[in-house]
Amino acid sequence: MARIVIVDDDELLCQIVTRTLAPAGHVVVAVRDGDDALESLWENGPDLVILDCALPGKTGLAILREIRQSAMFSTLPVLILTARRSEWHAKMAITAGANEYLRKPFDAAELVETVDRLLAATATVTLGSHFLDDKRVAELRIALGERQADILLGMMERDIAERTGVIVRALAAGDTETALTQAHALRGASDGIGAVELGQLCLKIEREGERDGAPIAACASATVKAIALARVASRDQAAMSSA
Repeated sequence: MARIVIVDDDELLCQIVTRTLAPAGHVVVAVRDGDDALESLWENGPDLVILDCALPGKTGLAILREIRQSAMFSTLPVLILTARRSEWHAKMAITAGANEYLRKPFDAAELVETVDRLLAATATVTLGSHFLDDKRVAELRIALGERQADILLGMMERDIAERTGVIVRALAAGDTETALTQAHALRGASDGIGAVELGQLCLKIEREGERDGAPIAACASATVKAIALARVASRDQAAMSSA
């Protein structure tokens, strides 16, 4: 069973997709406006997204680009389901990061097969050691400057340690509400610096009811160390540049 977000302003189409995928046990959440798409991903933590191209608010391709730029959702499978039939549009979508492109009206069996294939491919991917996204850290340094980025990363070290401690203690005490609130906040902060594994463990607490605090505690410790090493490396590089 997977959680799937469909972003399409056609209510009937959303209902048809939901009925098509429900027999496989999938839960489908419909979003009608492009401006609400990213917020819905944070709220629902989907396993797959189905996107229309033509939407009120942000276009499907704009949403797709934002998904691919997010450390949390960069590997999320995205299926474009649209009435646009030209090969040019399909090529644009694939280039922007779509995993598959289906045209409306769709064949139910083809939709089910495509969704199952994308989910199966995702299941074979392991997280690896993505404690900190070097590219995201580099982007922060460019956007904020070395000094401000270093200050932000130092704040994140403390925030991760403190929030994780609260989460672990809350889980041990059976305080689900506090654990969920802190996990949600930590997940947002993790995305900001590209702490992918930590963010996904927070999502597991939020969505799957994970009650063992050991995995997130270990991951948070590794993430804090990765941040500290990144700060030291940046300082060393700055010192060599000024020498």
